[in-house]
Amino acid sequence: MPGHINVPLVTSPSSDVSHASAIRIDYASSLGALTFLLYDIIITLDDEIKFMCRKPWTRTKFIYLFIRYIPLCIQISTLLLGSPELTPQFHFISHDCFIWEVYQGVGTVLVFGAVDYVLILRVYALYHNNPTVLRVVFVAFPLEVCGMCVGLGLSLDGIKFDDLCLTTAVPATLIIYGGSTLLFQTFLFILTVIKFITAVREGWGDTPLVGLVMRDGTWAFFLLFAVVAANSALFGLKNHDLASILFGWTLSVFSFSGYHVLLNLAFYLHDGGPRLPTRRSSTYNSPRQFTTRIVTDRNRVYELSTFRAEAGPSANSG
Repeated sequence: MPGHINVPLVTSPSSDVSHASAIRIDYASSLGALTFLLYDIIITLDDEIKFMCRKPWTRTKFIYLFIRYIPLCIQISTLLLGSPELTPQFHFISHDCFIWEVYQGVGTVLVFGAVDYVLILRVYALYHNNPTVLRVVFVAFPLEVCGMCVGLGLSLDGIKFDDLCLTTAVPATLIIYGGSTLLFQTFLFILTVIKFITAVREGWGDTPLVGLVMRDGTWAFFLLFAVVAANSALFGLKNHDLASILFGWTLSVFSFSGYHVLLNLAFYLHDGGPRLPTRRSSTYNSPRQFTTRIVTDRNRVYELSTFRAEAGPSANSG
């Protein structure tokens, strides 16, 4: 959810203790979120070089780099503009505050959309033989994005600032922004659970790749759901000075979840990694091969590492 500028403590009224404390907490929270994300990027840099950088450019690789580094850039700019030492030099007016709010809102929509796209690809791999589910998913995704854009657009004019660009009031329409994301992610998680239950009943639920998709889908869903719900709930507080305390954490958690899902898949599907066992499924009367590829019954191969379809012979079960 778009936040507000972290305004400098020196410009706040000395009598407003609550306001001054909120500024300190907000800035410390933003710094903590940035530190967490930067630290995780550093410790996973070897995996990125091994599993991502050496691969040819694909849509998935571009999405990975976007999810990994754009939230970092947004947070760095937020800290620079919200620094108690630097902010007084900008002399923001009301229009500047509005532009800053738009910048954060649009950036958040793009990050949310990119992470949801990654989650969609995983559902697509599980339901590649079910065109009905795929059509519903790819209709629901633009509806989610439209919902976020509408919620943001309706809310921007109603967000009130003080002379330091601190958010003092937010409209109720802001719930549309976070609600769209929560509904769509819940929908994707339900689809993943349904497929996993089906896999267990048919005897291929213990396949490592299926387990990986279910495991990552579960922790990512609950982590993303929790941070979006908590961030939205903060705007119901009477003290709106604390409303954006989780803005940085929202970006960090979405970034962390998105690129870790892709890195985990890349690790298991890496050419030099462990070979996953093969299973046959009777679903839709087609063989399903969970090795490095998922094979359909129409002479098409879907590579989970890049999510690109290639021509290839159908494989027999092992």
